[in-house]
Amino acid sequence: MKHFVAVSLVVVLTSICLGVDKPTTEIKPDGCVTAECHANVKNHNVVHGPVNVNACDACHTLVDVQTHTYKPAREPADTCTFCHVIDIPEGSKLHEPLVARDCTGCHDPHGGFDRNSLKQPTMNELCSSCHQDVTANMQYIHGPVAAGACGMCHEAHASANPKLLVETGRDLCITCHTEMDEQLLTVAFVHEPVLDDCLSCHDAHGSNFPMIVNDAPGTLCASCHEEVKQAVTEAKHQHSAVMQDKGCVNCHTPHGGDLATLMKDTPVDICMTCHNNPVTASDGRTVAAVSEITDPALVKHGPVSEGSCGGCHNVHGSDYVKLLTDEYPATFYQAFDIDSYKLCFQCHEQQLVLTPNAQGLTGFRNGDTNMHYLHVNKDTRGRSCRACHSVHASTLALHLRETVPYGKWELPINYQQTDTGGSCTPGCHQRKAYDRDAPVDYNVIPKKATP
Repeated sequence: MKHFVAVSLVVVLTSICLGVDKPTTEIKPDGCVTAECHANVKNHNVVHGPVNVNACDACHTLVDVQTHTYKPAREPADTCTFCHVIDIPEGSKLHEPLVARDCTGCHDPHGGFDRNSLKQPTMNELCSSCHQDVTANMQYIHGPVAAGACGMCHEAHASANPKLLVETGRDLCITCHTEMDEQLLTVAFVHEPVLDDCLSCHDAHGSNFPMIVNDAPGTLCASCHEEVKQAVTEAKHQHSAVMQDKGCVNCHTPHGGDLATLMKDTPVDICMTCHNNPVTASDGRTVAAVSEITDPALVKHGPVSEGSCGGCHNVHGSDYVKLLTDEYPATFYQAFDIDSYKLCFQCHEQQLVLTPNAQGLTGFRNGDTNMHYLHVNKDTRGRSCRACHSVHASTLALHLRETVPYGKWELPINYQQTDTGGSCTPGCHQRKAYDRDAPVDYNVIPKKATP
């Protein structure tokens, strides 16, 4: 439909002349603007067409020559629409000044700062004269808002969309963010909110958080990811990477990527951005570097070889020390309790430490005597897994240690492998060997050599 808008003008216009008496004779239109009278009418960056050609009578009609008074040349509803007709589709949402027929609320009929005869230097300043400051005290401002380009997102007169938007949801954002749109067409995984409405995470005008997100990253993500929020906030041991700085986006890409769970990189590579060097924890402890994880020459523990730090660690937070997913012996020696080894037995068969007779259960046996059981399953001073194995990587097969921390001492193990067994000469006992085919008999006490 054709929607006609009117200009709000006073019915009778009185000339304003500086230092001279009002004319009492009819003045031709090209004599209205002089240094003495109506001097500022053309003082604009862009002058309205009729004014520019001195066609004052296009809008003003003389009422009384003696008092030099004028009225609009037409009814107020027709003054602007005599030239300017706005084609508004059926069902459109209208800007309130358009509904109120108040063109001069935004436009100066003589001229303005641009070709639209706007009354303010920028649309931002113009819009703010009616609309509250949408970026008050915000640290980060969206580019179009900072540039005063409200018209990049909003129609000035009418739109088929709410809030006079030129497009809705994601379709609006990608009119500028074309690279993001192209990227999301090529990745394997797209974050669900991105497919719908960017405003799920971002404020269109501004924010006190980088990338104009609606809240701090951790809080924002938690608004949808309730299970992760609970794991993070209720954990006895919290992961600083999740709680500080960029929070979740330290590890995840917020829009889309080629890795599951929107990981920025493989889990090991992400973890090593911090853990390639010692890390000082919030309680002052130093978390040792684990740079051995990326050494290609070393023998890796199963989860590490698969690039899965999450095989043993809960990366969001845990009730167990070192963010472990379950119980793991904390000391070199300890009384045996199967529950202390829950972490290891998520993958390994627990009969390794419960059965005295190995019966082919493990290669670490002397004949059929289970050497794991012999070392671990003790009421006192049972050796924990850490006594012989490195949890991440080692120079030896089966990720055996060369040395193990024992207080200040790096206690040597001196393991020697054979085709059917092996031996060790550690700092805790003399050399002892085991053999799967020809078991060593430790019940036989060797005779002392005759002098």
